[in-house]
Amino acid sequence: MSEQTPAEAGAAGAREDACRDYQSSLEDLTFNSKPHINMLTILAEENLPFAKEIVSLIEAQTAKVFIHPAASYSSNPP
Repeated sequence: MSEQTPAEAGAAGAREDACRDYQSSLEDLTFNSKPHINMLTILAEENLPFAKEIVSLIEAQTAKVFIHPAASYSSNPP
């Protein structure tokens, strides 16, 4: 089994931090909020090396909302 170099470990940690921060902010988006969407856009732009991971987070969140639309309205009425 190969061990990570310090640079690889740092990159993995940066990816995990970026994804965790983006996921948290994305989950806070419970209604159509231009300032929040702009902030998510900036956060994504600041983390371009992790674009694939961020797109996967957005796709997963979108699927959750479209699969369970009543769940999103039950806690946050329109």
